[in-house]
Amino acid sequence: MAQDTAFTFANPDFYEPFDRTDPGRRYNPTRPPEGWTRHEFEVWTQWTPPNSAVPAQGWKVHVSSALGSAQQVLDVVSAACAELGVSFKHLTGRQYFLWLHGKHGSRVQSGKFCALYPPTPQLAYALLERLERELSGVAGPYVLTDRRFGASQCVSYRYGSFRARYRLQPDGTRESTMLALDGTEVPDERRPEFLLPAGVVDPFGPVAEADGDDEVNFHGYTFETVLQPSNAGGAYRARRADGTTVFVKEARAHNGYAGNEDAQCRLRREYLTLRALHAAAPTLAPEPLELFTEWEHTFLVTEFLPGRTLIKWVVANSPLIQAGQDPEVLAAHYRRCTHILDQLAAQLAVLHDLGYAFVDLSPGNILVDDDDTVRLIDFEATQPIDHPLGMLGTPGYEPPESRSPGTRSSVDPLRVDEYALTAIAQLLVFPMHETVRRSPETLDHLHAELAERCPPPQELWTVALRSRPAVDEQRMPSPAEVRSAPRDATRWLRDRTAEALERMVDLDNPRWTYPTAPAGHRSNTRCVAYGTAGVLHALRAAGREIDPRVVERLRALALRDAATTGPGLLFGNAGIAWVLDDLGERDAAVTLLDEADRHRLTTESAGWGGGAAGVAMTHLSFFHRTGDQHHLDQAARLLDALPDGDALIPALGRDHQSGLVHGRPGIALALYYLSMFTGMEEPFERGLRLLRDELRHAEPMPVAALGFRVSDADRRNMPYLGCGSAGYVHVLARYLGRRPYPELAELLRTCVRPVGIRFTVGPGLLQGQAGLMLVHADVAARFPDEKFLADTAMRPTALFMHAIPGDTGVRWLGGLGQRLSADLATGSAGILLALQHAAAGVADPLFTLDHCLESVADRPADPLPHKPSDRPDHHNNRNGGEPHDQDPETAGRRRARVRRAVELHQRPSLRRRGGGDVSREHPATARQERR
Repeated sequence: MAQDTAFTFANPDFYEPFDRTDPGRRYNPTRPPEGWTRHEFEVWTQWTPPNSAVPAQGWKVHVSSALGSAQQVLDVVSAACAELGVSFKHLTGRQYFLWLHGKHGSRVQSGKFCALYPPTPQLAYALLERLERELSGVAGPYVLTDRRFGASQCVSYRYGSFRARYRLQPDGTRESTMLALDGTEVPDERRPEFLLPAGVVDPFGPVAEADGDDEVNFHGYTFETVLQPSNAGGAYRARRADGTTVFVKEARAHNGYAGNEDAQCRLRREYLTLRALHAAAPTLAPEPLELFTEWEHTFLVTEFLPGRTLIKWVVANSPLIQAGQDPEVLAAHYRRCTHILDQLAAQLAVLHDLGYAFVDLSPGNILVDDDDTVRLIDFEATQPIDHPLGMLGTPGYEPPESRSPGTRSSVDPLRVDEYALTAIAQLLVFPMHETVRRSPETLDHLHAELAERCPPPQELWTVALRSRPAVDEQRMPSPAEVRSAPRDATRWLRDRTAEALERMVDLDNPRWTYPTAPAGHRSNTRCVAYGTAGVLHALRAAGREIDPRVVERLRALALRDAATTGPGLLFGNAGIAWVLDDLGERDAAVTLLDEADRHRLTTESAGWGGGAAGVAMTHLSFFHRTGDQHHLDQAARLLDALPDGDALIPALGRDHQSGLVHGRPGIALALYYLSMFTGMEEPFERGLRLLRDELRHAEPMPVAALGFRVSDADRRNMPYLGCGSAGYVHVLARYLGRRPYPELAELLRTCVRPVGIRFTVGPGLLQGQAGLMLVHADVAARFPDEKFLADTAMRPTALFMHAIPGDTGVRWLGGLGQRLSADLATGSAGILLALQHAAAGVADPLFTLDHCLESVADRPADPLPHKPSDRPDHHNNRNGGEPHDQDPETAGRRRARVRRAVELHQRPSLRRRGGGDVSREHPATARQERR
C-alpha cells in the first residue's frame, strides 16, 4: 500500500514513479570529488571515481542522518570516499529524504541517506572505522536491514549486491539477486532485519546468534503481538507484570517524518494530548498510562481497547459485497452504520467542545467492538482548534483544499473533521471517494443501485452527500435513462470509454504509451496486463481503428527488450506476440514467441498469466492461424512437462497461489483447449483434476456461495476474475459445456453466485466489476436455459457507479483507485473489453480459443497412428532438451495428439475466418442457434 502511494505524488491524474517529482532542495557535497562522474537515477545521485570498477557485490556501508544534519553528514562521507576512492550515492533532494524517512515509507529503505561501495572487506573496514570516528556523536535512524558499526549511531553495514542484478518473476516484476559462495544466483533479501547469506561471516561485528523463541520484555512489559508495523515505529499488544493487557505505540528516532516533525516529536505531543483529554472526558480517548524511552526509541503505553478498525468492520459486515442478500439484511446493516456514525458525531462534538480537532478521522483510526461501540484511537494529528492546520490526514478523508500548500494554512481544522465525517458516512454506504471527487454524478448511480435492493436511510445518505462536489452539468445518462434502456446505455459507455482510451495515448512519453497502474511500472508497459498490447487488444476487439504509430512503437520496443521480458501471456512476450500477430506483425510475433519458449520461466512457472500455460495457449493460437505443426507440438510439450498433484505447487508461485492468472484454473484452461484441438481425453481429464484440486483454496461465502483464497499466505476470500470465483467459473463453464458432470454442475451454481456481486471497490477486469461482468455475459450465453444468472442486460449498469466522464470521454480509476489507468488489468482497456463483450458478444475477449473449436466441439477422440515431427531438430529442442521425449509412451501420446489436430486443421471449417476477426458471435450462442 505504501509503495503504491509513492506513485501518486508526481501526477494528479496518472500513476508515475516517485522520482518524477521535484526532489526539492538538492543535496550535493560542498566540495565535490574532483574528476569523478556524477549521475542521477531514480531518487539517488551516484559519484564514481575515474577508471573505477565497482564489484558485483560485497560489504556495503550505509550512513544515516537526521533531517537537519543531512548536508553536514554528506560532506563527511564525500570527503572520506574521495580520499579512499570509494564509489557512493546519496538521496538527491530533501523531498526524497522526507518520503523515504516518512511515516509510510519503505521499512527496508528507510534510514539509507548515503550508500557506499568499498570494493574489498579491508577497505570497507577502513571506511567504517573512519566514519565511526568522524561522525561520533551524530545520530541518525537505525537502518533495519543493517548492523551498526562499533559505537556509531549512524554508520552501519550489510552484505549485498552493489550492481543491479535481478531475477525476473512470472508477474513481470524483478527480484534483487546476488551470487552465493558456490556461484548460484540467490535472492538478495531485503527484509527489516540483518541477514547474512549462507556461508558469509560478518568480519566487522560479533558472531550472529540464532534467534530464539524468548519473549520480548523490557520496562516491565511483555510484547505479545505486532498489531501494525510502520516505518515510524510499530504498534503492539503487550501485557504488564500484573497480567493487564495494554497497547504500546513505538516511535523510532529521526524517522517517520510528517512535514518537519519526526515520529518521536508527534508521539510526545500525542501523550500530552491524551492526558488532557482523559482528564476532561475520560472515555473519549484511550487512557494514557506511560511515556518512556528504551534505547533510541520512544514508547507510549495506553489502555487496550477491544475491536477492529472500521475498514475491517465494513469488509467483514457489508452485505453489499456479498451475493444475493435479502433487503432485510441490508436494512439491518444500515441501522448499524447509522448507529456508528451517530457515535462518531457525538464524540467529535465533545472533542470540539474541549477545543480540539481530531484532523485525521479515517477508517484506520476508529475501532468498533463486538457490540458496535465506537472508540477513537491514534490521536497523533489531534490539535487545538485555534492553531493553524497541522499534520496531513488520510487521502479521501480530508477536504481537497487541505492538500494545497497555498490554501492549507487558512483551512479551519473543524472543517477537516466535518468533511471526514461525511467521508466516513460514504464509506459506510459504500467507499467511492476518489471516483466521487472526480465525478459527483456517480453518487446518483450508486443510490439507484442501492435503492433496487434497499435504499439507505435518509439521515445516513444526507451526511454522505455533504462532501459531494457540485455537479455543473450532466455528462452521462441519468440512472433512470440507464434503466429504461440498458443496452443503449451499455453501448454509450463502451463508445465513450473507447474514445477516451484512444486519447490517452502519449507517444512522446519515454516510460509508457498508455498510463498504467503501479504494477505496470514495476513490470513493463508493453505487456497485455499493464501495457500497450492490452490496450490495442481491447481497441481492436471494440472495432476501433488502430493507430499504426502505436503498433510500430510496440513492435520496436518489444523486439528491443525481448531478452529482458518474461514469457507470459499477460505479463510478457507471448501475449505481446499474440496481439502483434492479430495486428498483422507475424515476423515480430514469431520472434517474440521464440523468445518466450527459451525463457527459464516457461519451464519454472506453470501459470496462465506468466508461465507455461499461457505460452502453450499462444502456441495453440498460432497453430490455428498457421497450421504449423510445431506450435501444437510445443503446446503439448509445455503442458506435458508440468507435474501433477502436490509436485505442481512450487510452479504456482510464491505461497501456493490460486486463481486464473497464477493458479490451477489457468493451467486447466490450456489443457481444455489442447484436448479440444487434439481430440484426446488425457488433457481434459487432467484439467478436471486441477479444477478439483483448486478447491483446497475454496472458502464459503454468505448465501451459499464459494470464494477462493488468494494464496496460502494471503487468506482474503475473493470473487474476482484474476483470482477468485469468477476465474474459476470462467474455466469450469467450458468443461461443463463440453460434458455434463452433475457434481461439477452444482459446484458451478455455487461458484457463480459471487459473479452477481454488483458492488466492488474497483471497476477493473482482473480485480473488479468488469471481470465479474465479462464472466456473467459468458456464462449466460453458454447456459441460456439456466436461471442462476438473471438480468444479463442490466449487468453492465453497475459500472456507471465507477465511470468518470469528461470532455474526452469516460475514464476509469485503476490500481488501488487513486489515479486513472488505461491498462487491461485494472483500467480502461479491460473495462472496454468487458463492455464490448456485453454489448456485442465478442468471441474470445480474453485470449481464449473457442472460435477455433466449432467444427470439433462434438467430435470424440480418435487417436491416429503417429510419426515424429518433420520439423528441423532446432525447433524440437528450444528449451534445451525434452525430458518427456525420453519416455516413449508420453512422446507417443503427444505426437498422436499433434497428428490428429493437424489433420482436423486441414478442414476449412476449423480455420479462422476473416483474417483473425475477434468480433464474431459468441461461440456458445452460435451453437445454440445451430441446434
